[in-house]
Amino acid sequence: MQTILEELENIQVIAPHCWENEEGPVGWYAVCNEKGIIAYFGDENDAFSFRLHYINMRMNPHANYP
Repeated sequence: MQTILEELENIQVIAPHCWENEEGPVGWYAVCNEKGIIAYFGDENDAFSFRLHYINMRMNPHANYP
């Protein structure tokens, strides 16, 4: 299992126009892990919220989530 600092480094939010993907929406924030983009968001706050939730799920795989 990775530390929280390693997870924060591995899971990134990338600003619009700073990533390239022919299939993704233009002008959106991308959240990516070690394998590539996993989600797109039109709002930066939503992207960072997803990032933290995703990291929490990775670090606590057996927790009960709503």
